Amino acid sequence: MQEPTPHSSRLAIAGGLAAVLLVGGGGFLIGRATAPEPAPLVAAALTPQGEAPPAPTAIAPPPTLERAGLLDLVADAIDAASASRPLPEAVQAAAGRRFDLMLPFGCEGPVEGERTAPFGWRYDEAKSTLRVWINPMRWERALWGITETGEGKAAFEGFWIARPWSTAPECPATPLSGAINTDPSGQAQGELAIARLIGDDAGKSARRLDIVKRMAPDDFDAVRGFALRITGRLQSAEAGGPVRCFQRAGLHERPQCMIIGDFAELRVENSKTGDLLGVWPVSETNQRE
Repeated sequence: MQEPTPHSSRLAIAGGLAAVLLVGGGGFLIGRATAPEPAPLVAAALTPQGEAPPAPTAIAPPPTLERAGLLDLVADAIDAASASRPLPEAVQAAAGRRFDLMLPFGCEGPVEGERTAPFGWRYDEAKSTLRVWINPMRWERALWGITETGEGKAAFEGFWIARPWSTAPECPATPLSGAINTDPSGQAQGELAIARLIGDDAGKSARRLDIVKRMAPDDFDAVRGFALRITGRLQSAEAGGPVRCFQRAGLHERPQCMIIGDFAELRVENSKTGDLLGVWPVSETNQRE
């Protein structure tokens, strides 16, 4: 047997390697051709998160009606009454709104004699004592053209508003002069009043509100006087709206008007300093026998 030469051995080894590579490469190609294609990659859809609903917008309450705003309502009511028209919707819609009305008083100086004036004050220099009083008035509803209904008797209790053509919440800079209304009956004629409806105590007289304080004479100003501050809410009071206007002598005269409200509190303030002299929750202004 012939021994293989080194040359022939190398050829045999090279041929074997070539065969292995050929077989392996063919298998790889066949495998790639027959293998199933991989499933395509699908990006996960991002579901957007629902946005939080906007917070509800807080509805601010209507502003408190002060003297100027109340007089605007009265002007609209006077215009409607003078033309025999119904109370304007804007006036009726004011029912329930808060009000804060300043009534300056004492602008004419001190009141001597009996304390029958609706508003008044006097000062005792010997005792360094200030006395201030307020007499609420009473009006039967019939005086304002309102027919009584039912068995219960009701009335209005309140105050005439001095100088209703002025929106100023304080006394004029120039001292006032003239007669001071001292009519104790409460029926002295005025142009505009503010009042609340009272029921069971309508037949009783109103309680006078008194303040007595020790005070130096320079702690207040006789020209600037004092102020009654009335707070509460407007109401219709079964009177057709928060403002009631009535022409007693017919269409040829200027209407008299009344602002009708639920009083919360009465306060008397020193116009010079703004200090509080007295306060009465309406529950404490009970009527006397």
